Amino acid sequence: MIIEICCTSKTSLSNAIDGGASRLELCENLLEDGLTPSSKFLKYVLDQTPIPVHVLIRPRRGNFVYTPEEIKTTAAQIEMAKSLGADGIVMGALNEDHSLPLTTLKNWVKMTHPLDLTFHRAFDRIPQPKESLKRIMGLGFDRILTSGQQTTALAGLDLLVELQNIAKNQLLIMPGGGINDQNCELFFKAGFSEIHLSAKGSDKTAQGEPISDLEIIKKVVTTASNFG
Repeated sequence: MIIEICCTSKTSLSNAIDGGASRLELCENLLEDGLTPSSKFLKYVLDQTPIPVHVLIRPRRGNFVYTPEEIKTTAAQIEMAKSLGADGIVMGALNEDHSLPLTTLKNWVKMTHPLDLTFHRAFDRIPQPKESLKRIMGLGFDRILTSGQQTTALAGLDLLVELQNIAKNQLLIMPGGGINDQNCELFFKAGFSEIHLSAKGSDKTAQGEPISDLEIIKKVVTTASNFG
């Protein structure tokens, strides 16, 4: 089982490592639903952690419909993360009608190769998720991070299972959104091999960012260990 922890601070990083996380999704500004981390923070994390680091590439808050300039910014941020030694990239984009901008995505996929590649929760805004899943598979992504198009992955569990059945062994469906130590077992029982969570506790950074809670991470990791 892969437990991916979303980290935005040094404290969250330490707790993820100490708690036994399998992988990190690194970003900043979780209060804005996550933005591309600075090169300084990424360098620090890559120097500190023994576990794989996937970097969220999201140039601004808000929607996932990007201007030509923002597409260039995204490309530059992919190159930055790749050059610093990231293990994977987490990215996504949409057209105005929330369909997939295939040409843009193809270019980003080519740039990212051979790193691991995740399509992020922009997927949850797509109007035809099953058809779009097949297109994302064809583009060469390794996984999709999704809440099953609901506010939480728990509410979207039925669609998550449907997507997993379509993807089979060609792409991983990684549930994320509201997963914690109280409900993670449901996703393992449903057959998911990876889950994503921020493991938010009551503590916050000086900037008000939520900190990943060590005890929550430990409980999720312990639960996962029961499923091999």
